[in-house]
Amino acid sequence: MLIVLSDLHFSEAQSTQIGDLRFNRNLSSEIYQDFFSEINQVVHANGIQKLDFVLAGDILELTRSGYWLDGEDRPYLDNRSVAERSGTEKTLLKIIDAIFSEEKVAETIHAFGNLQNFIDCEVSLHYILGNHDRLANATPAVRRRVRGIFGLAGDDALFEHTFIFGDEEDQPLCLVRHGHEYDQMNFSINTDGLEMIPTNFTEEVYGKPCLGDIITIEFGGALPRYFIETYGESAILNDPQLLALYKRLMAFDDVRPTTALLAYLFSMPDVKKRLTWELMKPSIEKALDTISDNRALSDLIQDSKSLSKGQRVLLDGILDLDLLEGGVPYWMVKQMIKNVSKQIKLKSQIRWAKREELIIDPNAGCKCVISGHTHFPEFSLISSRKGDEKYYINTGTWRNIIPATKNFKEFGMLEAMTRVFLFNGTERNHASQGSSWSFQYLSGVNFGNHRYI
Repeated sequence: MLIVLSDLHFSEAQSTQIGDLRFNRNLSSEIYQDFFSEINQVVHANGIQKLDFVLAGDILELTRSGYWLDGEDRPYLDNRSVAERSGTEKTLLKIIDAIFSEEKVAETIHAFGNLQNFIDCEVSLHYILGNHDRLANATPAVRRRVRGIFGLAGDDALFEHTFIFGDEEDQPLCLVRHGHEYDQMNFSINTDGLEMIPTNFTEEVYGKPCLGDIITIEFGGALPRYFIETYGESAILNDPQLLALYKRLMAFDDVRPTTALLAYLFSMPDVKKRLTWELMKPSIEKALDTISDNRALSDLIQDSKSLSKGQRVLLDGILDLDLLEGGVPYWMVKQMIKNVSKQIKLKSQIRWAKREELIIDPNAGCKCVISGHTHFPEFSLISSRKGDEKYYINTGTWRNIIPATKNFKEFGMLEAMTRVFLFNGTERNHASQGSSWSFQYLSGVNFGNHRYI
């Protein structure tokens, strides 16, 4: 049996704490342990002998941490340029240790490292990397630390980027990858134009930084820091409007769809948009100024094979403007965020999944592609030629999600979780007669304080 989870985004809350106020966005370990109990019920009901449990990328949030802003290091560098015992390696190890020291995360990761205590069959835990934990492969010391906290074998061996689940004859049945390979903003190769997407890219390709790395830290990570530098912790904690705005900055990553980011920031109850803009303007100006002076960003845009010529021209034009002479106009920021949002607009990844090498090859026997990355759960039929059904499944996310109304004027707060169980032909008692495989796809959300099983 195969279980796949992705986009857990375990993160540290220490670098963004102000006063005694912490912003711990991790789900409680109880939710995961309840899930393990659910798995064990499935194991018993179907006589499962062996379970492959895959953590499919973006498990550790290594990119969006305030610790990157304490010095010169930034997460948008090639894995190959991170030297052992360097300052960058020390920053990575500090972030990993800070994540693991969070109470919710420590309990959860400890549970993952002891899955055998929860599930009554042979369990193998696998960790493949995504774009937010790409740097886990940077150095042997970093790999040892990550493998150690999850109880994974391999010491300092490189983490894989795909996992292939086999059928009862050990032939490919399902391909699992994170899914940033389908996203030109977060992968170093633009796979849009490939007629066939190879099952494996080189470690060099996976190790390169992307534009999304810069946006994540220089906007998502830096804006809260600049906001504190502008107003000070005491003023923020004692001013309801400033505190509400800071909380919104901390929740930026959870807004879906991403095109609603600006609307979320400017939709605080009883606060006019113009006042919100005046309060945010110094921080946004500093972020744009920092990015426009960033040689690494300019080089990345010029060298990027994942951006079209038009996209490079657009970004160059924005960054070359001397915005700070007359102040940053509201329309300019709105247009910039709109342009960025267009590039990361969520859309079904099935058009990439159907071009996977193992799906195209009629002799491979692969029936399913599973990925995450978008935070939007999905299952879609790839093809059904001569009754041979092939599917694409997106695992969504296990974290907080802030959904928007259709007009982007109101927002909510949910806990999302998607469970994917996949079985080969010998495993599931109630599989359709004659089926060589089967899957169970459960996508849901939590609202309020209750147990979900």
